[in-house]
Amino acid sequence: MIIVDTREKPKAIVKILEHFDAHGVRYKHEKLDYGDYMIENGPKISIDRKQNIAELAKNCTRESERFRREMDRAAADGARLVILVEQNRYQDRGEWIQVRDISDLMRWSSPHTMVRGEKVYRVLYSWLAKWPIDVIFCDKRSTGRMILEILYSEDKDGK
Repeated sequence: MIIVDTREKPKAIVKILEHFDAHGVRYKHEKLDYGDYMIENGPKISIDRKQNIAELAKNCTRESERFRREMDRAAADGARLVILVEQNRYQDRGEWIQVRDISDLMRWSSPHTMVRGEKVYRVLYSWLAKWPIDVIFCDKRSTGRMILEILYSEDKDGK
């Protein structure tokens, strides 16, 4: 059974829960100390969903202390935290940039703030060296599938 953090906004996760329902995946809502999704009594892995690169950037800059505490809690619990970003491309000067890993963020810039992709990349790179985290980018339409793949591939592999 998947535990969905109670702080996930219901409107934001409708499609994710519909995907779970369509595939017969049981879930319940419960407060999590870190991340937004994990398997009950499963391997210590949690997925922290970000709606887009801008939210990720905010966590790397303005809200970095709060997010660092979350990564500390996951590490102290022996868990791996997967940051799943629901955006896998962005436009830069009329060109679409495909985001496969954090290095592809270098040309990104926030449409609403002065945050640049190079800063986000540097912060994430330092976090990857310090905490047991991964950063994965996906298309918003595939978030439910990606959550299941990440959680259940880890469960199956016994990691």
